[in-house]
Amino acid sequence: MRVKEILRTATQAWSPAAQHPARLALGTAAQQLDASFNTSSALEIFEVDFADTSLDMKLRGTLPTSNRFHSLIWVAFDPEGSSGRLIGGSESGSVTVFSPDAILGVGEDAVIGQSHKHTGPVRALDYNRFQSNLVASGASDSEIYIWDLNNFSNPMTPGTKAQPAEDVSVVAWNSQVQHILASANPSGKAIVWDLRKNEPIIKISDHSNRMHCSGMLWHPDVATQLVLASEDDRLPVIQMWDLRFATSPLKVLESHTRGILSISWSQADPELLLSSGKDNRILCWNPNTGEVIYELPTANQWCFDVQWCPRNPALLSAASFDGRISVYSVMGGRLQQQQHSTVDQISASFDTSDPFGTGQTLPPLQVPQPSEETVIVPPLKKPPKWVRRPVGASFAFGGKLVTFENPTAAAQQQPIARQVQVSQVTTETEFLQRSAELQAALQSGSFTSFCHDKIRSAPSDAEQDIWRFLTVNFEDEARVKFLRLLGFSKDELQRKLRCESLHACFTVSDVESSNQRAEESGGAADGLSGRESPADFFSQLPKKEKDRAPFQIPVSSDTDGLISQALLVGNFEGAVDLCLNDGRYAEAILLSISGGEELLKKTQQHYLQRQTNSVSMVTPFAQSGSLGAPVGFMSGPSMSGPSVPPSSPPGPMMPAPPAPGFLSPTSLPGGPVPLFPVAAPGGAYLPLGAGYPQGGPGAPGAKSFSGAGVPPPPTGTCRRLEEPLNTAVSHLCVYIHPLPENYTPPAPITAPVMGFPAEAPVPQDRIQVPPGAPQEPSKQVRGHQLPAEHVGQKEIPAEHMILKTTFSSLVQRCQLAAADPQTKRKLDDASKRLESLYDKLRDQALSPSILGGLHEISRCVSARNYQQGLEVHTQVVSSSNFSEISAFMPVLKVLMTIANKLAV
Repeated sequence: MRVKEILRTATQAWSPAAQHPARLALGTAAQQLDASFNTSSALEIFEVDFADTSLDMKLRGTLPTSNRFHSLIWVAFDPEGSSGRLIGGSESGSVTVFSPDAILGVGEDAVIGQSHKHTGPVRALDYNRFQSNLVASGASDSEIYIWDLNNFSNPMTPGTKAQPAEDVSVVAWNSQVQHILASANPSGKAIVWDLRKNEPIIKISDHSNRMHCSGMLWHPDVATQLVLASEDDRLPVIQMWDLRFATSPLKVLESHTRGILSISWSQADPELLLSSGKDNRILCWNPNTGEVIYELPTANQWCFDVQWCPRNPALLSAASFDGRISVYSVMGGRLQQQQHSTVDQISASFDTSDPFGTGQTLPPLQVPQPSEETVIVPPLKKPPKWVRRPVGASFAFGGKLVTFENPTAAAQQQPIARQVQVSQVTTETEFLQRSAELQAALQSGSFTSFCHDKIRSAPSDAEQDIWRFLTVNFEDEARVKFLRLLGFSKDELQRKLRCESLHACFTVSDVESSNQRAEESGGAADGLSGRESPADFFSQLPKKEKDRAPFQIPVSSDTDGLISQALLVGNFEGAVDLCLNDGRYAEAILLSISGGEELLKKTQQHYLQRQTNSVSMVTPFAQSGSLGAPVGFMSGPSMSGPSVPPSSPPGPMMPAPPAPGFLSPTSLPGGPVPLFPVAAPGGAYLPLGAGYPQGGPGAPGAKSFSGAGVPPPPTGTCRRLEEPLNTAVSHLCVYIHPLPENYTPPAPITAPVMGFPAEAPVPQDRIQVPPGAPQEPSKQVRGHQLPAEHVGQKEIPAEHMILKTTFSSLVQRCQLAAADPQTKRKLDDASKRLESLYDKLRDQALSPSILGGLHEISRCVSARNYQQGLEVHTQVVSSSNFSEISAFMPVLKVLMTIANKLAV
């Protein structure tokens, strides 16, 4: 992606990697002219500012020069903290050293040194990466000089001139060995020089004799490898040579269609090699694989020089013959491309006046400008080295450390497997030892011995108690041992309970007297409460939850503490005895329920023995369900039926039939009535109410009727029982009407009584609840009553039951797999609409052809072949009457479509 652009026809050189911000030096290119035919030359320095979103670069300094440049380099030579040195090779054969600081405007003399040793144009320059003061230059007539920037006047030669004499197009210092220098000629020959011996040590040449060398570079990491680029259109290749096998190239990179003009190898990533050719393409290669991993979008012009930026490895610059220096990024991005037109530049190079002498100004050329377009430029196919982590580490569970690292440079020449190493890191040896012991105990199951060892080695009493509690979990009778650890002993508690029962402070009479005193004091308190001021009400409000004291279980030696301890050890009988002795009958009954049926009966008998009121005498009979005994005893000889002796034990008995004149609970339409009519204090009889319905609470109720419709019972003799059971029962009266001698029992009622309104039918789905219980709102069916066929439906024929089973199962599978609410609603609707199919199957209202198609669809669904099922569905729909299948066939299609989508 192009990020910056300068309209210049120049050679270029990037500032060293240590300098910030990155700058680009441009020297006017030799043997090239722009559209204005300007013959002046200058050395300019531009700054790359990415804060500016435009394509322009800021010009920081310029220096006019007398000669144009064939080559230009920026050396990281920093004797006094300067920005280095700019060295240019001119077309006149001079080598000039410039000061970038002076060009940037410091005010010093920009030219530091200049030499005219070369007899021809200097086309090749390079500096030593190990000793930045050493610079090599190459010119015509096989001239190669080694310059020392500390003593620029006296250059050295690497050895005798190569014969036959020809131009030197490239010189390059080795990136790994500082005394190795290589030079290349346009004829395709490369010579490697050893400066310690001042002689060439190896010569490389292509056997085809068509290799016109335009560029040469050493491998950044491998000392014995270099690449040569061919400018010949007949052989547009890049050859990779290894000096250990110098007979033929190691690799040949072939993708350009015409000659290659320039190459550049990234120092940050050896797997990135740039090349520009006469086919207007700039390619980025991976030299190790020979693959083109990136191609830059360029204009329709040759690029004669490409260079990587040392400061920012993602940037590169390309100089083209159309007068542009473009800066690109290989990381891709979004670009607003705007093509510049050179029409105005061409017209501006001529005089604006009329060339025919009229003196009129020529109008500007009207050329339509292309619109701006947003283009997304992709990055490299693989991440470059500077964005890859060289090493990495991460801790895992169990003290494990996972690490990885990239292979060394020498190992990168051959593909190897990347390795991830897992190592054990030990920082807490004691903790690991305890962990190993716990793991061994878990595997062997010896938890008890493990806990005993921990108890012995525990440094504090609190930690010992913790391990004792853990030990109990793995022993028998854990509850008893837990209570013993908590300080509760069953035997000790039993001894305390015996002492408490022997030294009871009050008897039963004392309890009654204390209860009487409590009632009196309560009545006095009630009377006193009426005289309290209104402000006392607010002062006696219950405290807030946060102001209340925390809940604590009493474990003292008083009654509350003994009851709590008895409950903790599970002695419910002792806790009930304490409650009874203390007069806490409600707590005693509640606790006896948890203690079992025998304890509950014992507690009830104990409670009733201490009660002296009237109702408590009848309670044992009501509890056992035998009220017939006291009733029979009350009736005496006046009641019909066998009498029950008073000494008979309470038990279940059959009630005696009612005597003539006795009003039975079931003989009135109003439902049950009291067992005996009771006279009111004024002498009138109380009206008979509805009461509970027959069968107890929850049974269907009968219609009640007003007391005005029933005549009062006949007056009769009131015979009081001479031997009452107790005071409460003695007030019951039995009214008996004497029967006449010619009494005939009435005939049974077989028709509705004309005096009473007819009862409305009770809905079948009405749920009977006891009186006063909350009821759910009844569901009423509007309109007419449901037809009888929906109450009792026909069965689906056995041969068609497979259809309902298959389709219902498919709906259930889809409902389980569906996650979309809309799909679930469709499935619910499908399940309801399938009932119309089942109704037609029950009525046998479908033709044989439709039934055959449905069975075929069922087999497809069972085999989960929904596509074939949809095809069968289409055939059935197209060959059947739509009115006959419109209720269910669309649902089957939707259902199979959903099943196919969910893959159920």
